[in-house]
Amino acid sequence: MKQKVIAERYAAALFGLAHDLNKADEFGATLHSVCDLVNSNPDLKRILQHPVIKKNDKRSTFTQLFEAKIPAEMLNFLYLLVDKKRENYLSEIAAEYQRLLNQLHKKVVTEVVTAVPLVKKTEVLLKQELEDYLGQSVEMRCETDPSLLGGVRIKIGDRMIDGSLKTQLAGLAQSLV
Repeated sequence: MKQKVIAERYAAALFGLAHDLNKADEFGATLHSVCDLVNSNPDLKRILQHPVIKKNDKRSTFTQLFEAKIPAEMLNFLYLLVDKKRENYLSEIAAEYQRLLNQLHKKVVTEVVTAVPLVKKTEVLLKQELEDYLGQSVEMRCETDPSLLGGVRIKIGDRMIDGSLKTQLAGLAQSLV
């Protein structure tokens, strides 16, 4: 819970600055790239997360890696994370920032799970139905899970629409008991 609150506050602050500078998309892409680099490099991640390594050394690491490659405001934001001992929350902050950016662009990310891969035509139709239902553009992330047996399970933010055969059979079994 604490992580979510911290991530929301820092992401909101960065998003507010980026929005004021008309750089919301640029900052989002930069934050995503920085986060990917940190997560894909175990040594860098260890340096940033190690409590004994001094703030100045962590700041120097960010300077060496990003000074000429990212906007000064983003580098200052990374320094702020180090100064406030919040560098461990970088992934959560990036995810929350992306949520705010999606909200700005009236875009929602959905997770669609089916028993078998969707045919392209069905995927397009489902996306259109979701866009009509939500009144926003939809980015679908499709996965397969053979244990569903059939049907579809759709996650939209914190909402779940479960039309899977597995859940329907479980409900039927429960009602028979």
